[in-house]
Amino acid sequence: MMDIGSRREVFWDDYLIDREKTTAKLMMHRPVKKELVLTLDKFREPIGVSYPHCIFLNGMYYMYYITSVDMPDGSVKRTVSLLKSADFKNWERPEVGIVEYNGNCNNNFLVAEHQVGDLKVECDNFFAFVDENPDCPENEKIKATFMCSDASKTFPDDRELWCFTSADGVRFKRSFCMMSGRDENGGIFDSLNILWYDKTDGVYKAFVRGLHDGIRDVRYAESKDLKNWSRPELISFGNGADIPLYTNQVQRYYRAPHMYIGMPTRYVERKAWTPNFDQLGGTENARKRKQIMAETEPRSGLAVTDCVFMSSRDGLVWNRFDEMFMGPGMEHRRNWYYGDSSYPMYNILETPCEPPSECTELSLFMHEGHRTGEGAFLYRYALRLDGFASYHSDFHESIVVTKPFTFSGKTLHLNFETSAIGYVFVDILDKDGNTLSESSELFGNTTDRTVYFGDSPDVSAFAGTEIRLRFRMSDADIYSFIFEE
Repeated sequence: MMDIGSRREVFWDDYLIDREKTTAKLMMHRPVKKELVLTLDKFREPIGVSYPHCIFLNGMYYMYYITSVDMPDGSVKRTVSLLKSADFKNWERPEVGIVEYNGNCNNNFLVAEHQVGDLKVECDNFFAFVDENPDCPENEKIKATFMCSDASKTFPDDRELWCFTSADGVRFKRSFCMMSGRDENGGIFDSLNILWYDKTDGVYKAFVRGLHDGIRDVRYAESKDLKNWSRPELISFGNGADIPLYTNQVQRYYRAPHMYIGMPTRYVERKAWTPNFDQLGGTENARKRKQIMAETEPRSGLAVTDCVFMSSRDGLVWNRFDEMFMGPGMEHRRNWYYGDSSYPMYNILETPCEPPSECTELSLFMHEGHRTGEGAFLYRYALRLDGFASYHSDFHESIVVTKPFTFSGKTLHLNFETSAIGYVFVDILDKDGNTLSESSELFGNTTDRTVYFGDSPDVSAFAGTEIRLRFRMSDADIYSFIFEE
């Protein structure tokens, strides 16, 4: 028997859905691009930044990102840099006084690429998190992962994922190696590796870069102590296509913590230059693309990337929409490059909608301008609460029928949208499909509508009893529901 208690159930997969009785269509929704949040244009930032992400610490947002600087000997060195903000709108570039560059430490660099014996700290994929393990020492509350390489070893054994620790989120020290690539079916780590302490399960969870048959993939591992990890296990998409995924961005969804979400970057490499590349974004775009290919390697100009959406209930088996979730958008001179507009920031914020609405929405962040030399531009994107996907009906009535489940609570609340002529009705059925109660008509567009059954919203008489829900709808989308006390 399935017991959902009083948790929020989202319509992103068919876990709760009786597919044989359901005629509505599962549909993904794309965020809407909004305002420019930040422009990064110092040092080599205009050429590109990687993997911006935030933690919230001492009432401030700490944004970490990777860029690089030109060294006096003509080489280029990666750095991990920091910005701070109280409101995610106004950002300061603190001079932290840690890394010397051009004869002084007046910069925001926290760590620079460096060598320690045979170990090279590459600063290629720094990821910081607040360790919520209650047994974590206070002077190690902020942790970060780095991929390092050991010159004394051969691939893939030379790839190592290291833990760095910090008391203040600014000064990090190298601590210990967590995993290595010695298992050829394990982690490779040359991407953004996501790690956090999961308070629900009492373990550290990591989603790391792997590789199989030349295809970039995502793998899951867990640990009690950060030092002894399970073997990184390849996550599954069922019968989904085996496509290269560059990152993963996996996290628990805060409004439905039993759900994991991921927004991986999808890597697509064309094999040869075609006339389409000459027109993609215009002549200046094509010129820069050819320049990048000449200065690096052909794939740097032939590859393009976008972002897809996936969700899971256990972290191992995932439902992935293969249609694009976020991407470069309409062509212009600085987009549609490899790495452009396809790496969403790890963090999702809940922010106010535009007035006069009193609702809130999800804010996602994506940077663009990668490799163009014009700057790295961080934009906000907006998505309704729980709005990654829905069950959708066109004008002709469709239905969604759930599998039998039990719940606890007194009132049913629905996140939905209809047209002016559209509607949603909710029927409570027994486990065999017989109607027990029918709702009043629902129409409008809200993330929280109390469902009335006749003159009362009280459904507590059915709590603890095995029931089904049937949604009858026209020109409508349903995103999530929850039973509340």
